[in-house]
Amino acid sequence: MSPERNVKEFTVFNSFNVEKLTETLNARAERLCTFLLILLGSAVFGNLANTFLLGFAVASIAALQFVCRFGEAAGAAKAQKQRYAALLGRMDELSDKSLIEQMERVHEQDSRALSAVELIAYNKACLMRGQPEQMKALTLSARLLAPLIGGQPCEPAAATQRGQGTPS
Repeated sequence: MSPERNVKEFTVFNSFNVEKLTETLNARAERLCTFLLILLGSAVFGNLANTFLLGFAVASIAALQFVCRFGEAAGAAKAQKQRYAALLGRMDELSDKSLIEQMERVHEQDSRALSAVELIAYNKACLMRGQPEQMKALTLSARLLAPLIGGQPCEPAAATQRGQGTPS
């Protein structure tokens, strides 16, 4: 396999993981907001605390959910993940030129991801491709986010402990 082809295939694996992790993050944020809205909304009826503060919290969470549109972002990332999964499934059959063309077509609809998500996805792609020595150290935000979005194991040390390679 040519080095250019290897880079392109790695990019497809990386993009698949970015979309998968972005979908998970946004879906969980949507469910958390919905849960908090129901919980805080029902607390108003129980006279558990200051209704003004509860009302403010409910309004703030509803505004966050409306502005960030976690559900829509999760749906878009899921659709994009499925496009990359289809490309992964037929990647071996494609010529270099066809792979590049299809990558460009699919790439146009990529989700905007957090940099921490991109770093976790990069390390997951390294593991999927059997290249744990290429993994990068995670930032603090990526380390905190990884367990919440299914990004474990994604640290170079984790690969070393399993005997899969040496981090560089």
